[in-house]
Amino acid sequence: MNARGHSVPARRLWWLAAGFTVWCNALVLLYALHAIGCVFAWPAGALRWTLVVVFVAHLVAVGWLWRKAASAERGAAAGDTGNFLQVVIEWTMIAAFAATLVTFGPPLWLTACL
Repeated sequence: MNARGHSVPARRLWWLAAGFTVWCNALVLLYALHAIGCVFAWPAGALRWTLVVVFVAHLVAVGWLWRKAASAERGAAAGDTGNFLQVVIEWTMIAAFAATLVTFGPPLWLTACL
């Protein structure tokens, strides 16, 4: 229970990791696809488009999580701790979206395989 007498469900804490879980999934999947595509000599265009589709899919996933987190309950019913946790969750989603964009976007412009 928090200072106002409202408890915050423990399941809400999982939302703190949701955005960066998708980021981790993107890291593994994009680099695995890139390695597989290079080793098996996929055409550069097909490999690049595959990576772009996977990248955009992960951006959409983080964006959807961000939207879902932003629509959660706020106000007196959630209490001070619940409201604070909600703000932290939303900013964590924003950070995960930005990290996905900055980490995986620019490499798509580089040469696919050397």
